[in-house]
Amino acid sequence: MYAPRKKVLWFAIVTRITILILQIIFNVLIPDHQADAFKRPLDSAEKVFFQDRIIYFLFNGLTRWDGEYFLHIARYGYTYENILAFFPLYPATIRIVTVILTKIFPLFNIQSTMIIAAILINFICFVKSAIIFYDLTERVFQNTVTAYKAAILYCINPASIFFSAIYSESMFAYLTFYTMLGSIEYMSNIYFPLALSILVRSNGVVNIGFPIYFEFKKALSLSNSKRIEKHQRKHIIDILLVLWHILKSIKLKNYFTILSTMIISLSPFIVLQIYNYMKFCTSTFDKSLLPVNVLQYAVKNNLILPGRTDSLWCNASVPLAYSYVQKTYWNVGFLKYYQFKQIPNFILALPILYIMLQCIKEFACEYRNELYLLGFFDSKAKSKNTIKVKYPLNMFVFIVHGVFLTMFCLFFVHIQVSTRLLASATPLIYWYCALIMSHKGTDHIDLQYESNENMCSKWKVFFLSQKRYTLQDKFVLFYFIGYTILGCFMFSNFLPWT
Repeated sequence: MYAPRKKVLWFAIVTRITILILQIIFNVLIPDHQADAFKRPLDSAEKVFFQDRIIYFLFNGLTRWDGEYFLHIARYGYTYENILAFFPLYPATIRIVTVILTKIFPLFNIQSTMIIAAILINFICFVKSAIIFYDLTERVFQNTVTAYKAAILYCINPASIFFSAIYSESMFAYLTFYTMLGSIEYMSNIYFPLALSILVRSNGVVNIGFPIYFEFKKALSLSNSKRIEKHQRKHIIDILLVLWHILKSIKLKNYFTILSTMIISLSPFIVLQIYNYMKFCTSTFDKSLLPVNVLQYAVKNNLILPGRTDSLWCNASVPLAYSYVQKTYWNVGFLKYYQFKQIPNFILALPILYIMLQCIKEFACEYRNELYLLGFFDSKAKSKNTIKVKYPLNMFVFIVHGVFLTMFCLFFVHIQVSTRLLASATPLIYWYCALIMSHKGTDHIDLQYESNENMCSKWKVFFLSQKRYTLQDKFVLFYFIGYTILGCFMFSNFLPWT
C-alpha cells in the first residue's frame, strides 16, 4: 500500500513526463506560429551537432515566450533594458547548472545544455513543490484526504505547461510553499527561502506577510487573548482596539525578530535594484564587452543597452526599473487591460478568478466574527462539536494573501496571466477544489485518500476512478485537465496562452 505522500511524489513525476511528451507531440505535428515576440539572439559561430538538434527537436516547444528571455539572461546577463522585468535567481540557477552539465556532457553546445539545465531544474522544483504543498495542506487542515487531493490537483493544475516550460513558476511555487510551511512551524531561518522567492518573482515580496503574521500569533499570550476576544463587533473602532491590544502584547524580542526577518529578506531585492541602477544608469559600462550578435540584435530592434543615463527611471527619486519596464514595455497598470479586444483573455482567466473569489467568500461567511480578530482567535473553538466547519481558521492569512493577489490580477496585470500567477503563488484554488471533490460514500471513502483498489496502486488516482461525479467535479476536472492539454498545444507552438 502506498502512503498518500509517496503517491503524490509518483504522480508529480508522471505528470511532468506527460507534459514533456505532450509538448513534443504538439510541437512536431503543428507548425509554429510566427509570433511578434522576443527571440534570443543566437551566436551564428556556435557549432550545432546532431545531439544538439535532437535536444532542439524534443524540447524547443518549452522555450517559447518568456523562456526566450530566461535563456538569454542565463547566457548573456541583463543586456537590454526591457529584460529587467525578469528576476535573476532562476536564470542564474540555469547558468550554474549548465556549467556543471557542460563538464558531464561536453558533447552538447551551450544552448542545448542550457535547455537541459532549465528543464531539469523545473522537474526537480516541481516534484519538491508538490511534496511541500502536501505537507503544508496537511499542516493547515490536519486532514490527510484534503492534503492528498489538493496535492494531486496541484500536479494537474491549469497552468501545468508553465511549470515545465522554461519559466520560473516551479521554482517560485516551491519557495513560496516552503516559506508558508516554514512560517507556520516558526522556522528560525525563514528569511532564507523568503528572500529567494523574492529573487524569483516580484510578487514574492507579498510572502513576507506569512512569517510576520505567525510571529504575531506566536507572541500573543492567553491572558491578553481573553481581553482582545471581547472586541468582536463590526465597527472600525473595535478593529483598531484589537490591533492596539495585539501590538501592546508583543514583546520587544518579537519585534526584533520581525524586523530582522524583513531586513534580511528584502536585502537581496535592494541589492538587485542597486545593481540595475549601476549597470543601466551610469556610463561606466563598456558596451564592447557584449557579443556582436547581442549588439546587432539591439540595433535591429531598437533596444536600450546598459550605460544609458537618459531613461526616465534612472532619474526618478526612487530609481526602480521593474515598475518602469512593466509600464513602458508591457503596458501594465491600473485598469489598462480593460479593453473590448481583451474580452477573450478575461474569459480565459474567469475560471481561476471565480474559484479564488468563491473560496474567499465562503471563508468570510464562515468566520464573520473572527475576521475582526484577524484570525488570531477562534470563537467556534468551544463549540466545535455543534458547528460544522468547512475551512480551518488557520487559513486566514492565506485568504488575505489570496485577496491581494486576486485584486492585483483583476486591476493591474494582463488578465490572462492570472492563471499561472495564482496557480504558482496561492494554495487556495487547490484547497477549494479538493474540498468540493470530497464526498462521503457508502464505503466511507471520504475517510480514506483513495478507494481500496487505488490505495494499493502506485499509478491510480482518485479522480480517474470515482464512482460518481457531481457537476462541480466535472467542472474542476474539465478545467484542470482541459487547460493542461490546451496549454501544451498553444504554448509549444508559440500561440498566445495564459
